[in-house]
Amino acid sequence: MKKMTCHTRLWAGGLLGLSLLAGACGDTSDTSATNAPSATTATSDAGGAGKTVTVTATDYKFEGLPKTMKEESTKLTLTNTSTKEVHELVAFRIPDAEKRPVSELVKLPEAEQEALFPKGPPPLVLVAPPNGAPQIIALGDGTLKEKGRYMVTCFIPTGADPAAYLKAMEAATDGPPEVPGGPPHLTQGMFGEIIVT
Repeated sequence: MKKMTCHTRLWAGGLLGLSLLAGACGDTSDTSATNAPSATTATSDAGGAGKTVTVTATDYKFEGLPKTMKEESTKLTLTNTSTKEVHELVAFRIPDAEKRPVSELVKLPEAEQEALFPKGPPPLVLVAPPNGAPQIIALGDGTLKEKGRYMVTCFIPTGADPAAYLKAMEAATDGPPEVPGGPPHLTQGMFGEIIVT
């Protein structure tokens, strides 16, 4: 498993890139967590040791994304079954006062997104190359350390060359890597929600 020290897709503008998607998601429903054949509810065991939940990225959804998990005691890992696309799992904590579903939040205008989400990097970014290659822990340690509701999504451009993307990611010092490609995977419905208790 590789660990990277500098990869942040989202910086001072809040949800960098979501503003480009405000009208692009159409009627995509927030089914990424419910599409999983066996969505896992993660809990810690009696001895206090944590549990690891593997989320599978496909073209274009998350399978096995837990609906709920315990703060800090559950670690997420990401595997990718795609043969052509690199995928990521980026988690943002949604403010407590915000009650709208993630399917609505991804369609908000830029100004509302920037006001809603805190500035700076997200608490968790996992990147998974295609063909089941080992994940890259870009930010965080796989856990979510604060109770609340989290939006989970993938911002990688559709059709981006995996080798070019990973090379650009290694070279990035701030902000997302610049690589050619289509709209982010988010626009294809690759988003979901986790509640941390």
